[in-house]
Amino acid sequence: MRLPELTRKDIRDILTIFAAVTLLTGFHFIMTDFPLFPETKELVGDDKTYTLINPGMAHAVDYNTFQRLIVMDSTLLVDTRSRELYLEGHIPGAVNIPDEEGDASLSRLEQRQDIHRVITYCDGDECMSSIHLAEKLAFIFPEVYYFFGGWELWLEKDNPIEKDEGTTF
Repeated sequence: MRLPELTRKDIRDILTIFAAVTLLTGFHFIMTDFPLFPETKELVGDDKTYTLINPGMAHAVDYNTFQRLIVMDSTLLVDTRSRELYLEGHIPGAVNIPDEEGDASLSRLEQRQDIHRVITYCDGDECMSSIHLAEKLAFIFPEVYYFFGGWELWLEKDNPIEKDEGTTF
């Protein structure tokens, strides 16, 4: 089967459509402030360096910053791991909001006027549940962070743990 030959008009139309789509796409990126090249952040651990693409309004914190933030007043520490893992052990003072239950807890958390800062954590640097919940909480609270390294790094540093029922939302 032989394809029809393109005329000059056909080629002109194709180029016009291509130019229009290119211009509109560029205009869209400018108007929506959607970055063509997203911001990245270097997070340095003890023996690893991670390049994070800034996922949104919540901010990644390293171990030292985490230590400084958790002792501040009006800070809520959220363990996003499963209830079973939370009961096996968690960072002292943490409440449990498993990632799969996070949406149901948002309205209850929104009522809390005493919370100014929220820090989420999960299993470690391979776990994304703390980032997912932090991004949702960033629409409610003025300061939201996720502890990159999480439970794994907390244990690695020989910090104390709690093994009680704790608090759920």
